[in-house]
Amino acid sequence: MMWQRSRFLTLAALVTGIALTAACGGGSGSNSTGGNTNSSASPAMVSAGDAPMNNVLEALVTVSAVTFTSSSGSVQLLEQPRKIELTHLGGIRAPLALHPLPFGTYNSVAVTISAAQITYIDSNGNPVTTNATIPSASATDTITLSPALAVSDTGATDIRFDFDLQSSLDLTGSTVTFTPKIGALVARVKDEDADAQRVHIDGTVTAVSTTANTITLTTADSGLSVTLNTNSSTKFDDNLALNAIQTGATLETVDKLNADGSLTALTVSDTDGGSTAANTVVDNGIVTAVTRNSSNDVTQFSMVVRSSLTTGSDVGKTLTVQVNSATVIKTSMNATNAGETSFDQSQIFAGQALWVAGAVVQGSTNTVLATEIRPAQVNPFGLTDAAVTQIAGGFAVPVLVDANTNFASFAQITTLTANTNSATVIDGQGLTSANVASLAVGTPVVARGFLSLSGSAATVFCTHLQEEGSDHPNH
Repeated sequence: MMWQRSRFLTLAALVTGIALTAACGGGSGSNSTGGNTNSSASPAMVSAGDAPMNNVLEALVTVSAVTFTSSSGSVQLLEQPRKIELTHLGGIRAPLALHPLPFGTYNSVAVTISAAQITYIDSNGNPVTTNATIPSASATDTITLSPALAVSDTGATDIRFDFDLQSSLDLTGSTVTFTPKIGALVARVKDEDADAQRVHIDGTVTAVSTTANTITLTTADSGLSVTLNTNSSTKFDDNLALNAIQTGATLETVDKLNADGSLTALTVSDTDGGSTAANTVVDNGIVTAVTRNSSNDVTQFSMVVRSSLTTGSDVGKTLTVQVNSATVIKTSMNATNAGETSFDQSQIFAGQALWVAGAVVQGSTNTVLATEIRPAQVNPFGLTDAAVTQIAGGFAVPVLVDANTNFASFAQITTLTANTNSATVIDGQGLTSANVASLAVGTPVVARGFLSLSGSAATVFCTHLQEEGSDHPNH
């Protein structure tokens, strides 16, 4: 796979390839079903991911411009500012913008950030949400493409920005300062391998066609409209089928890029039972505190929202989630595929990541009565602290968790085991499923997956295991 590399590359092998398959606010030369309608341009998708950051629970950034420059001029790939939350992406990426990239040879790309909302852990261990200050002289980060990007055919172009939150954020002063430090990776989709042809798209259903076998989603943060093809290989969650998905439902999907630039859904999971009633929120967040009754049953918990599929205004908010006997607590297809065998109220604890669907309690803006709770993915990072062992279907990787992370702070977990299986994507710094067994003690890794506690033993059932670069700021 050929990538244009620049500035930093902590997540290089993590990058997944995506083609333009979605309509974007009037952008010419694109359509929501895939395929290029502009004979002198490449359909280009801009996506974003992040490098891990110690004690940041949420980072909602507003990207106001993405500009490619060639010797003959520049091309703006954003037609309007787009928001994207970064911390929940560790190990994956999400679409940010879609726009044709005209034929030409491009030497640089500039990214302008106009706002950043940050939720972090203060010195007292409490979550604080604030709007970061962005120095005007640093709001635009210009990245040189070396070698230059040559676009000379109508095949899709894949553009990923990795936000280095550790280097971008200064939390030491009286105000939070955000000075964007961004790496760019650019590839022609035709050069990508199978793992690089995946993209995660979560959003609200705006249309379903049982004739065309398609689902159209509006993505959560950026508001893009994306149409996904389904076929006989598409795996639906246990209570879902294409003809049962309703407009307004919220879905998690993993999708594959096809040769023609369209997307086919590999997995489709619901977060709200397949339909979303009025006055319902569907939020993904990190649990910060849990209340249990005398029978040790969860009655409520607090959660910092990282992603909201129904209202973007929830991102960064601390919700109080009420739980009663009618609340459905269940695992998901994605968690089961990763190796988690069960999920119940015993797995609701500080540091855990959850999807919560529920109704806003009357008279409150920050309290939700949960109708359904499912596991979401965590992405703790640290150092391998013992030899990797083989287990049924994969490997067990012992990890010493970075003590400075919000994960360690809330979950009070110092060590965990990262379990992989045949479905786990394994990459980074040349790491593959063939050599993961020989990972050296002290190797920095990120283990994205579903967290389970059994007594004091913590296991992450990995969807993605990545070896971090030796220059990671925390190591």
